[in-house]
Amino acid sequence: MKKHFEEIIKSDELNDISIELVEKVLDNGITDEVVKEIPILKSLIAAKKIYNSYTDRIFIEKAMNVLLELGETNWKERVELTSELDDENGTGLGKILLAIDKLETIRKCKVFGRLCKLKALKKINTERFLRLTKLIQDAYIEDLKLLPYFISEQQKNEQKYFNEEEFVPLIALGLIYIQRSEKKSNEKIEEYSKWNGDSEIKGGDTKIVFIHSELGGLLHRYYYDLFPE
Repeated sequence: MKKHFEEIIKSDELNDISIELVEKVLDNGITDEVVKEIPILKSLIAAKKIYNSYTDRIFIEKAMNVLLELGETNWKERVELTSELDDENGTGLGKILLAIDKLETIRKCKVFGRLCKLKALKKINTERFLRLTKLIQDAYIEDLKLLPYFISEQQKNEQKYFNEEEFVPLIALGLIYIQRSEKKSNEKIEEYSKWNGDSEIKGGDTKIVFIHSELGGLLHRYYYDLFPE
């Protein structure tokens, strides 16, 4: 399978493939005429014939959803994307395929594909690419939608206090952390003393402030590239 995906990555025809064509290949519904127009589909057909279990079909669909996000890049940029990830532990393409295998939804695959596109276009370095790859794998994508709201409040330089429970997922993912303010001094409530002759002492409150982490700031920097919708 690795060989077939390498052929697709290196092809000038990647931008001619749509998810509809991928689904037709997986359903054995592609015609010879279409294959003649887009010869690179032969690689996809070959992969499908060799790996034809249900699990294999799902993997091929996930992998193609990643690669289709790279359609606007040229083959040289895609080859450099994989070669820059090569090291003594394995090839870049192998690492990308392993990463895809850990993505449990098509939506995650599309987000990861956009991250690969950023790397191919050299808008993000390898270390940041790997950190965000791990985050995408670990996260429930819907939880990440809270981040822009949180960051936007921080950028207003307001001392904004949030409902702690709402942001538990972001804390667990290491995107934000808690900073507790100093406890305020006790204060008398005068209205109470007027009517009762005694003063009620109100205890000082400790408020919780959420601060974005380095990883949270990194995700926010590329958030709208990864989640354009």
